[in-house]
Amino acid sequence: TNSSAHKQDLIGKQALERRQRALEEVRRAENSLNAAGRKCVAIDCEMVGTGERGRRSELARCSIVDVNGRCIMDQYVKPQNPIVDYRTRFSGIRPCHMKNAKSFRKVRRRVERVLNGALLVGHALRNDLSVLNLGHPKEDIRDSESCHRLRSVPGLDEAVTPSLKRLTRHHLGRIIQDGEHDSVVDASCSMELYRKFEKQWELDLQLKNADWLNDEFWPESISNCNSACASDSDDRSIA
Repeated sequence: TNSSAHKQDLIGKQALERRQRALEEVRRAENSLNAAGRKCVAIDCEMVGTGERGRRSELARCSIVDVNGRCIMDQYVKPQNPIVDYRTRFSGIRPCHMKNAKSFRKVRRRVERVLNGALLVGHALRNDLSVLNLGHPKEDIRDSESCHRLRSVPGLDEAVTPSLKRLTRHHLGRIIQDGEHDSVVDASCSMELYRKFEKQWELDLQLKNADWLNDEFWPESISNCNSACASDSDDRSIA
């Protein structure tokens, strides 16, 4: 009986600790604000190979950092299928990391709470969101892979998608991914790139999303000309 009660107490304590950790993650994310006061976090994931010949990518580690690059969440994840290829050379994942890994379902739920309502920063985010089986509003995504200003790297054809490693070396003067990847470091570098170009990046998006077809964006003389041309066209049609 004492053993059973002790076990129940332990389970209850662990559940409480998990809940407190999840609440702390959400709190830290809510306090992570960009220059415009928007909730803003960066994410990076590491994958392992499952399925036939390890060709299917599944989540094995997920890291989220705040606007200052401080870690909000860093969690190893048990893939839903048996691991065939740890891809250690790139992922940095080893069998020992799976001993205390959490289930995909639980980690996905934690990530979803943290990302809710946030500007999401990262590199090639379609891969991270795909492996998490999550969506995110397109207007709230800041992907260093597709940012025109970041892609303007001397010696790099703009038609070529630059790697995070190359962008970090050129714009931040640092070397990363020199061997195994670290998702916390990669997420932090993505955030640092965003913060460095944040003002112009956000302005570019505002201009891109503006409705330039509205008359308010055109000189009055041009608007009057358009109206006159339309009226003249109607008169000819009647005639």
